[in-house]
Amino acid sequence: MISFKTKFILQTVCVVSLLTAPVYALADEAIIAKRYYSNFPQSKGNYNGITAISDGLIYYVLCSGDLDVGAQMYSFNPANEQIKHLADLTEAAGEKDLKAIPQGKSHVNFYEYEGKLYFATHVDFYTHVDGKEIMGIPPAGYKPYQGGHILSYDLKSGELEDLGVASSSKGGVIALNMDTVRGRIYGITWPSGDVFRYDVKKKEAKDLGKYFADGEEGEGDRFQVLSRSLTVSQVNGGVFFNNALGEIYEYIYDQDEIVKIEEDNLKKDYFGSVSSRSMGYQWRQSVWSELDQKIYGVHNESEYLFSLDPITKKVELIERMATQTSKNAGVNGYGFSLGLVFSHDNSTLFHISHAYPNEEEFEEFGSAAVDHLRLKNHHIISYNLPEQKYSDLGEIIFKDGSEPIHINSLTLGLDGNFYALATIELEDGSETTDLISFPNPLD
Repeated sequence: MISFKTKFILQTVCVVSLLTAPVYALADEAIIAKRYYSNFPQSKGNYNGITAISDGLIYYVLCSGDLDVGAQMYSFNPANEQIKHLADLTEAAGEKDLKAIPQGKSHVNFYEYEGKLYFATHVDFYTHVDGKEIMGIPPAGYKPYQGGHILSYDLKSGELEDLGVASSSKGGVIALNMDTVRGRIYGITWPSGDVFRYDVKKKEAKDLGKYFADGEEGEGDRFQVLSRSLTVSQVNGGVFFNNALGEIYEYIYDQDEIVKIEEDNLKKDYFGSVSSRSMGYQWRQSVWSELDQKIYGVHNESEYLFSLDPITKKVELIERMATQTSKNAGVNGYGFSLGLVFSHDNSTLFHISHAYPNEEEFEEFGSAAVDHLRLKNHHIISYNLPEQKYSDLGEIIFKDGSEPIHINSLTLGLDGNFYALATIELEDGSETTDLISFPNPLD
């Protein structure tokens, strides 16, 4: 049995084969990605942590679970493919010689405001107790994690500024967004689930409360998986997020407080029956649309795309952003990803989804196909808002037939190419996480 990847490579050699491929196979054609190497051997597992900026560069962070080596920040220039190391995030946070659990991750994207990039740090050293991931317990000679920091990077000078620990809970920052009109940063900390805001002009931080029970450190019914995304309405400065119960909350700028939305929620039958032990009824990723001044999100389990109107507070279900094979199989909870971005004209949403195995892959791997391919088989899904058109644009693979693993990030460069952070298999059989790029199939 010849796998799809092998067949694709053979087809790229034989032009005739491509020309005679049936039209219905277009969704199964591969999108050829390119991988880059930042020479950071400790790199592992990224979530968000990458953004295309107005200077044309791609800024990204590579994470590290190493107790003595923190996350590293880089830039990539698409014009000459130059990678530049910018910072060690533990050092940038002023903790280089502290010998504490390091700033091992950035779980959030970059936000550009008045010539600077704003982002935050997170922990990547954990302890597992009874199957639950908790804040890393420091070994002898090390101090506990000091808390996620808010950082800024000056695009002209290259200087990083530590704006302080994000929240009094001293958790890592697992979600972040910025109001780039009013100069305020909003975030959620892990594991307790505290929501905070930071005013850039005043250099003032404020804890806004807890809306996820006791978060991921809770016990029993006080445990809730935390949201990985909150979104700012650029209309009025409102900030929206939701929890595993499907409750939607809004930060009201003029009142400087958070209220629960009563008009609607995300506990929808379309999403299936999910518990707060999973991400439940909350979105996996959400983004703001300048096209129609709405928030668009993808539900974690079902990958259903929906909109949230910040004025009426009503939710509208639109279309599943799952791959065609997942739709055909009728499965939920298989392909979700943090990869969700708009096209430059805000007309089209792009989502990365893990594809459920197709018939050919089940023939090749048998019943093990689901587990074997669970973190592979990434497809780009598009949805054109004005045309109300869904498309499965095909699978992302490398030229040698290997595949990126576990993509949970996505950005669209000014050059028209997509960029992401993914786990990459090396020639010696080991793995690393690094930058990849691939073309937009709609261009």
